[in-house]
Amino acid sequence: MTTTTADPSGLADIFLRRSTLMDDKATLDAHEDVLRKAIEQEGKIVRKVWREEVSASKRGVKREEFDAAIASVLSRETGALWVYKLDRLSRRGMGHVGIVLDDFERIGAALRAYADSLDSRNPNHRIIFAVAAEQARSEAINIGVRTRIGKEAHRPLGHWPGGPAPYGLKSQRLFPDDSRRRAAQLIRHPDEYPIAREMADRLLGGESAASIAAWTTTKGHLTRRGKRWRASTVAAWARTPGTAGLMHRKERVEDPETGREYWRVTGDLVLGLDGNPVRVGDGVVTPEERLRIVSILNSRTRELTPGFTNAGKAGKRRGTRQAQSLLTGILKCGRCEGPMVRGGKQYRCLRRSESGPQACQGMYIDAADADEAVTERWQTWVTTLDPEDPYDVDVLMKIAREWYGHQDPSRRLRLQEAKAAIEGITERRDKLDTAYYVTGSFTGDDGERRYQTLKAALDGQLATLRAEIDDLSHDADLTPLLEPEELSDAWGAADLPTKRLLLALTLKRLRAVPAKHRGDRTPVWDRVAPEWVTAQPSA
Repeated sequence: MTTTTADPSGLADIFLRRSTLMDDKATLDAHEDVLRKAIEQEGKIVRKVWREEVSASKRGVKREEFDAAIASVLSRETGALWVYKLDRLSRRGMGHVGIVLDDFERIGAALRAYADSLDSRNPNHRIIFAVAAEQARSEAINIGVRTRIGKEAHRPLGHWPGGPAPYGLKSQRLFPDDSRRRAAQLIRHPDEYPIAREMADRLLGGESAASIAAWTTTKGHLTRRGKRWRASTVAAWARTPGTAGLMHRKERVEDPETGREYWRVTGDLVLGLDGNPVRVGDGVVTPEERLRIVSILNSRTRELTPGFTNAGKAGKRRGTRQAQSLLTGILKCGRCEGPMVRGGKQYRCLRRSESGPQACQGMYIDAADADEAVTERWQTWVTTLDPEDPYDVDVLMKIAREWYGHQDPSRRLRLQEAKAAIEGITERRDKLDTAYYVTGSFTGDDGERRYQTLKAALDGQLATLRAEIDDLSHDADLTPLLEPEELSDAWGAADLPTKRLLLALTLKRLRAVPAKHRGDRTPVWDRVAPEWVTAQPSA
């Protein structure tokens, strides 16, 4: 309720801030009662009560109630602003509180902190304001440190670190009767899980994230925040490790536009002492299904690289248009060496189509016959490679690894994750050795035992991951590549992206020979000129 009067010096505003971990609304009501009585005892009238429920320590957080309360004082709508305790106003130190004090002093307004017995109009209180503000800032830092340490300690134990669970799941406390033990794990949400599982099945079936977003809109399924699903939100949900019931890591980032800090899920998995990903309960999908989904999504996108047009977006992924024919972009025009694309039943020169006869005279070739000719010539070339020749074996192994990798994308993605995990553990191992041998952070017998325990845990993780990489990286079976019938059957069963990958991997150049004259009946077999890669011996 807002009260107005002609003289702002007889008015006072109350500012209340709720800490989500420490206070509840009943606490704010008690603070308001205390402040109202104190203001009335001084013969003043409470003009307005401001309530806020956001962080007072994080940079970049938009504090609308705080800004409005300060603006009301500076516009002389009220003569004083009361808070129960100074840390309820700000936890960012004297650098922030000092600006408020200077502005209030300039217009003769008062900032009152009831529990601290502070009044900004008293010149002797300025130093006390500074001490109290810095204490509040130090306390906020310590709370953050303790919270991070506590969460990091619970991650290897398989306890959900807090925050909203992925769509389709919810967190459930393991010890509901003990208010001091907040350990939780993920379980399936009874209402959301059927929808989430349907989304996952559609992704595994090859549907795009955009089509799934459209399906959810048609069915009336909204996100947990009541908004429509988009392709980006579907993809982000599918990539999140928590969707598979796995523990994730977060990193603190700052929005370059607003300066606001927030925590972002990195996609990196937390590994236990045995080197395996830590489970935090049930998932919408299995870890293997998540790897398959991520592999499918990655095959349809490309990672943006730093550049003028991608400023601030490096590392993010953007969708790419998928080729709908076997030789689009791979087949080159025999006149200008530019790419050829399919138009109707023929492959045509792209430069001629886009820039006219000034760029290229142009040419075309029957698409179905060209696909068949290149396929036959590729299979013939592969089956003639000598498994006894180290040069040819190198090419065969490259083909086999890529082919089998596309048949089992989860295997390939797990290999990438294991290699990335080894890099992270190696870095932590180096930091541990530096702390022990260089800075002397581990002192005494207790420090020695702690160092040896941490060292053994990291060494165990490295050994497990290296063994897994050896298992995932075993040599591929070359038998299907050496038998014409088996190779033909395997090629027929492969999807279009896999076939295009194999051609791009083995072709140095594929040139389409122009027709000699109008009505030339030269077979297409003789009008495609492939140049196969030159084999190089492997280490």
